[in-house]
Amino acid sequence: MLELAGEKEIARVTADENGNYRVALPPGNYVLDVQDRVRKRVRARPQPFTVVSNQIARVDMNVVIGLGFH
Repeated sequence: MLELAGEKEIARVTADENGNYRVALPPGNYVLDVQDRVRKRVRARPQPFTVVSNQIARVDMNVVIGLGFH
């Protein structure tokens, strides 16, 4: 799930079989997060990033699935 920083969800992306995803966004500040991560027992930190006009922004996210939270 992508959010315009501090505002609202603007897009949902699904990674391919290699964990890669691609989405076109206008310039701005965004946050990449996993939808319903607590309910789904997914451990991941929201990743803030900035898109600059005519440039590619690469955002990596480590995701751990199914582990208990302590």
